[in-house]
Amino acid sequence: MFELWTLVRFAVALVAAIVLYLMGAALVRNFSSVEPPDDEPDVTTLEDVDYRFRCIVCGAQVVMYTSQSGEMPDPPRHCREPMVLMAPIDDTGTITS
Repeated sequence: MFELWTLVRFAVALVAAIVLYLMGAALVRNFSSVEPPDDEPDVTTLEDVDYRFRCIVCGAQVVMYTSQSGEMPDPPRHCREPMVLMAPIDDTGTITS
């Protein structure tokens, strides 16, 4: 009986090790199949902007100084929530509304 219990424990440990190995291999395979990031933006179309975003959850702030063709970008995400645009600042450094 003792040998049978040891054999069952060994079999369970072997199955668990194989399952963990297969899960790890699948995880590594998924990391390697991630698409590479898009090409860098064309710097000739970048324009100076001054957009300030703030996280509504924790208050972290992001300042964006350039944008493609001066377009208003999608707000970045922080704390899994979109950040809100704060009042933009004009060229003289004063807050506009």
